[in-house]
This record gives sequence, structure tokens and C-alpha cells, in this order.
Amino acid sequence: MAEEKLAAGDEGDNKPMTLTGRNLNYLMGRKHVDAATLSKEIGLGIATVNAMRRGVGNPTLSTLLSLARYFGVSLTELTETDLSREQPRSGPAKTMPLVRLAEVNDFLEQKLDRFQTYTTEIESSGNATYFAVQLNNDALAPLLTPGTVLIVARGEEPCDGDTVLVRIGTHSPCLRRIFIDGDHCLFASISQDSEVPPAIYKNYEVIAIAIKAIKPI
Repeated sequence: MAEEKLAAGDEGDNKPMTLTGRNLNYLMGRKHVDAATLSKEIGLGIATVNAMRRGVGNPTLSTLLSLARYFGVSLTELTETDLSREQPRSGPAKTMPLVRLAEVNDFLEQKLDRFQTYTTEIESSGNATYFAVQLNNDALAPLLTPGTVLIVARGEEPCDGDTVLVRIGTHSPCLRRIFIDGDHCLFASISQDSEVPPAIYKNYEVIAIAIKAIKPI
């Protein structure tokens, strides 16, 4: 399946890639992430990240959507708006259920008698509903350490490279990175140290998409 590309332009403030590169640099600075961190967290090559920061290249639509979702902006804002000239905004604070990863299945089946809540700022979209998942082991280290809280959204379609909460077969829900190729989806571990190989599954359910990670201080 061919993917739509963002037209690469010549130098100039109004050209799509020049503006996208400027916005990417601004957003990375605002979020305090470097190219290596961004590469690991969204599954994009460092060379591609650095090329986009310089305003060159021809990124796919799925790459742009992954970047927009990671930084909490719209695709239009990323590619057509000079974000450095906009007043910083914060999303409305939302309070949502907080469960441990091992409790997700019982939470979804409404078998938990009680659970804690978690409040954070997020940019709501569409009809998505949100809950927070706390990691209590180092299985996903070093990217996600124990104590990290992931905000996940139900009701949104995943993009290529997203981190998703997925139920594979009859197993308990787990976190995987999803790669989409037409009608097929490949799921890979988000831990570089994992011995679980990437695989294509026929029997799976994408439960939610991870949209924000709050790491312990």
C-alpha cells in the first residue's frame, strides 16, 4: 500500500518540510528529548529524525502522524503552523482509573472491586476514553522503568510504530509496538533486551494506544 508523502520543498519559511523541521526542533526542545530518545520511543531512525530537523527528506504520512501523536499536536499544527510563535498550551487535566499492567484484564472485565485514580494533562480527541497503566517491573527496561505510568487511549486507530496495549490470543494484555502493512500487523517488543521475536498474529485485539508516558522522578 502506497503511503502519502509530505512534499519536500525548497528553502523558505513557507515550505512544508522547512516548517515541519522547525516545529520538530521546537517540540523536541519543549519536551526535553534528543534524537536518540525520540528514535527509540517512536521507532524512527536517528538519521530520519535528524534529516527532518534540518527540513529535508520526504516522510510518510504515518511517520508524521506518529510524531504528532507523540508531541500531542495535530498533523496540521506539525506541518502547517509555526508552533514557536504560538503561546504554549496545556491540555485539560483529566482524572482516570489507574491500574497495574497485571490488572488490566480484570479492569476491562469490570472485576476489580476498587482502583486508584491518576490525574494528568492530555489533549483529548474524538470519542476516546482513557485510563492509566502503572508498570511495576523492569521487563520493559531501559525504555520504560518500574513506576512509569502510561496513559492509554481506547477508541483510536493505531498508527505504524505506535506502542499499543494488546491481547494476543488468550494471553493477558501486554505492551507491544505495532507495525502496519496493509491488512497485516506485526507486533514487536518495546524492550531492546527482549528475547521475544517480532511476529505477525491473526488472533489479537488492540485494546488501547499509549499516548503519554510519565516516568518516576
